[in-house]
Amino acid sequence: MKLLIIYFLVLGFICIRDLFKVKNFDDYVVAGRKQTAPFVFMSLMATVLGASATVGIAARAESIGFAAFWWLAVGAIGFWFQAAFLSKPVHDLDVRTLPEIAEKTVGKTGRKLVALIIAVSWIGIIAAQFAAVAGFIGLVLGHDAGTQSVLITAGIVIVYTLLGGQLSVVRTDALQFGILTLGFFAAAVYLFGGFANGTAVGTAAHSVVESTSAGLATFGNLALLNEKFGFADLVVMLFTVGGAYFLGPDVISRNLVAKDASSARKAVVAGSFAILVFSVVIVLLGMWTATYAPETAHGVGPATNPLFRLASDVLPLPLAALLSVGLLSALLSSADTCLINSAAIFGSDILNTRRISIVRLLVVAIGVIATFLALQGKDIIGLLTMAYSVYTPGIVAPLAVAIVSYKKFAIKKSLWYAGVCIGGLFGLVPAILASTVKMQTPSYIPLIGVAVSLVFALISLKKS
Repeated sequence: MKLLIIYFLVLGFICIRDLFKVKNFDDYVVAGRKQTAPFVFMSLMATVLGASATVGIAARAESIGFAAFWWLAVGAIGFWFQAAFLSKPVHDLDVRTLPEIAEKTVGKTGRKLVALIIAVSWIGIIAAQFAAVAGFIGLVLGHDAGTQSVLITAGIVIVYTLLGGQLSVVRTDALQFGILTLGFFAAAVYLFGGFANGTAVGTAAHSVVESTSAGLATFGNLALLNEKFGFADLVVMLFTVGGAYFLGPDVISRNLVAKDASSARKAVVAGSFAILVFSVVIVLLGMWTATYAPETAHGVGPATNPLFRLASDVLPLPLAALLSVGLLSALLSSADTCLINSAAIFGSDILNTRRISIVRLLVVAIGVIATFLALQGKDIIGLLTMAYSVYTPGIVAPLAVAIVSYKKFAIKKSLWYAGVCIGGLFGLVPAILASTVKMQTPSYIPLIGVAVSLVFALISLKKS
C-alpha cells in the first residue's frame, strides 16, 4: 500500500510540473510535437502494453500455450509495415489527431466519420480499462473491486491527464514503461533463473507450488501453432489485431507527438522488436503459472489472472510489489492515452475547437462517463466498444491507401466511403450478434471486411 501511495505521488508531481508548461493546444494535445525518439518509444511501448497485452496475453497463454505469443507478434509485423509506409507521410501531414488525417487525405466527411467511431468506442474502452485497474487495486487492498476501487482509479487518471495533458501522459508513460519492464523481467529472472527451484511458495493458507524445476523444457510444447491456435487463426489475427498496430488510433497518436518523422519511425522500429521480447516474457510467465500455480490450487472463488496469482501467491514480497506496480503501470498507461486522445478528438474533430479549456472539460466529462459505465458492468461497455469493431475492417485499409496515395492520386469519395461502410459492417454485425444474442460467427468474417474495404479504396483512386 505504501508503494502505491509513493507511486501515485510521483505521478502527481509530474502532472503538476507539466501544468505550468502547457501553453497552447499543441502542448496539451500532442506534447508540443517536440518529443525525441526515446520518449516516443517509451510512450509507444507503455501504450501498447496495456491490459490486453499483459493480463490478456497471460490468460491466453494459460489456455492456448506458447501460441499466445502471436498476440503481440502480429503487432510487431504491423509496426514494421507502419515504419515502412506510414511513419513519414503521417508525420509530414502535420495533423493533431487521426481523424484530421482523414480530412486532409479524403475530406471533411471522412474526418467526422472516423472521429465518431473512435470517440464513441473509446468511452467504452476507457471504462473497461478503469474496471481492469480497479480490479487490480481491489486485489492489492484485499477486497473485491467495487465502487471505491473504480473511483480511485478514475480519479487518478482524470486528474493527471486533466492537468498536464499529453505532456504528462508522455512523461508518465516513460516512468510506467520503466517500472513495468523491471517488474516483468525481474519476475522472469526469478522464476527461470533457478531462484525458485525446490522452494515452496504461496500464501500461508495454501502453498501453490511444491517444486519448481522451471526450465523451459518443463512446459512441453513451445510450438508457435497448435491444435488450439492454428494457421487460420493466425491469418485472421494478423489482419484484425495487426491492423490496429499498423494504423490504430493509439499508436498513431504517438507518431504525432514526435519532433520529426525520423524520430517517429525510429520509435516504431525499436518498438517492433521490443514487443517481441515482451511477448515471450509475458507468455512464459503465464505458462509458468499455469504449470506450477494453477487456478485449481485456489479452490473455490472467482478465477484470477496468472499474473495476479504470481504477484499474490508466488513471488517473494519485494518482487511481488515490483510486479504489482508494473502491472498497474501497464493498465494506467493505456487508460490515460485513450482519455487525452478521446477528449482531443471530441474537441478538435467533432466540436471544431482547439481551446485547451474545452478539451480539459472534455477530459473530465469523458472520464466521468467512463467511470459511470465501469460501475454499471461489462455489458454496457461491450455495447459501446462494438463501434470499434468497425475500425479495423472498415477504416484501416482505406485510410492507409489514402495516406500513401496523398498528392499522387485523387480519390473518388463515394467509392471510398462505400468501402468504409461495407467493410465496417463485416466487423460490426458479428460484434452485435455476439454481444446481444450470444451468437458466434466465423472468425474470418472481419477479414472479408478488410478485403472489401481495401478493394473499394483501390478502385476509388484516380490520376490527379
